[in-house]
Amino acid sequence: MVAGLAGHMARLSRSDSGSRATGSGWYPGEMARTRRLIRENLPLVGLVIEVADARAPRATRHPDLRRLTPGRPILTVLSKADLADPGATRRWLDALSRDSGPDRAAVAFAAGSRAPAREVLRLAPELARTRGPRSPVRAMVVGLPNVGKSTLINRLVGRAAAGTGDRPGVTRGKQWLRAGEGLELLDLPGILVPGSVPRRAGLLLALLGVLPDHAYDSLEVARWALDLLERADRLPPEVGPADGEEGSGDPNPGVRDDLLARYALARGHLKAGGLPDLERAARSLIGALRVGRLGRLTYEFPGEDPGKAGSGS
Repeated sequence: MVAGLAGHMARLSRSDSGSRATGSGWYPGEMARTRRLIRENLPLVGLVIEVADARAPRATRHPDLRRLTPGRPILTVLSKADLADPGATRRWLDALSRDSGPDRAAVAFAAGSRAPAREVLRLAPELARTRGPRSPVRAMVVGLPNVGKSTLINRLVGRAAAGTGDRPGVTRGKQWLRAGEGLELLDLPGILVPGSVPRRAGLLLALLGVLPDHAYDSLEVARWALDLLERADRLPPEVGPADGEEGSGDPNPGVRDDLLARYALARGHLKAGGLPDLERAARSLIGALRVGRLGRLTYEFPGEDPGKAGSGS
């Protein structure tokens, strides 16, 4: 397992920023519009359903959500739990439950299981504030781009009502949808924090597919990912050990490029003359990690220092 690999966007030092992987300048106008939509539609709902990626619950939760949604209970759903280490997810649910008051709850969600969706439908009316006993339960679904909001909504609604994809920005506008148990959902586009994202958080968000492709350097993200995998003893079999080099918090590009070259050769990512295509290999590796082809990995744990990269466990 890999612990402490990225920090909360609001807490990491700004001194880490400066590369394209930090996401500098990637905050588009749609995100500002989402914040406005949250404020405008908050009076219509009695509950906020916050969706975060179970592999990095700290980095993929909006640090100012409570301030953006004052007076509303929050149900946190850790999506993509089938891609995260199950023990780590249980620790996150325990931590979120301990930190939550009576108006907060947390549940893990995996697209292939019906039980978590039923748990959301059960918890929503218990938490939500309604106008009366016969009033519908209305909830606003919010989260960073590509964390699994639409997949959760489709499971709650029982049909493909919300667009899904492997890239951020699939949801373009707000829409109301009817779920089971009298629950009505307001689906909003992904919301992000304005301004630059610190380097460690930017690398993790890029790895998870939260940042758009133009906002990061795939080679830098792949090198960082290889360092994480090496320290967790989870390198792909075709890569093998890094020739006596040990993982570090600041991976050596030369060593990582050697690993990436092995990956490129093994996967057939070649340029003219049979040379390894590092860019293509980097994108391939990132894609494999995003969909769990290298196993179930969790990149953050509760209670760790969000500004430091931890060792594998």
